[in-house]
Amino acid sequence: MEMESVFLDNLPDTANMILNILWDRNEEMCTAELTEAVNEVYNRRWEKGLIQEFINLLIRMDYVEKKRHGFRVYYTALGSDYEL
Repeated sequence: MEMESVFLDNLPDTANMILNILWDRNEEMCTAELTEAVNEVYNRRWEKGLIQEFINLLIRMDYVEKKRHGFRVYYTALGSDYEL
């Protein structure tokens, strides 16, 4: 499956990769799911800790929203519910 990626100039490549996964999947994802998806789509071997650092950056920059469901934390791209 070929995924079209958009890279924003003001973000590091890793943050852009995470954001593209969230836009493409258009659903809430936990850190483990995001790590697996980034590693699969972009052929990387990154650990959850690294992905979490960039998720936190995206939250601080208002690109991603954090939601808690019980003990699990999920992330979604802000504005991902809009259709282009």
